[in-house]
Amino acid sequence: MPLYDFECRECGHKFEAFRKMREAADDLTCPECGAGNPQKLVTAFQTNAWSSFLDAMEKRVNPQKFK
Repeated sequence: MPLYDFECRECGHKFEAFRKMREAADDLTCPECGAGNPQKLVTAFQTNAWSSFLDAMEKRVNPQKFK
């Protein structure tokens, strides 16, 4: 399950929560003030998919480099 960032609409406290990809945040409450329905924040994420793809292509083009 991915870790998402949320911000309380009442007090502005930012916190993280594990949620399923399409799971709503209706049942979450702020750990500081207890208010419900926090706002999900847009955050960057990192993956190694692109570098794995480039490595695979490099192996095809220059197999002698990886011996």
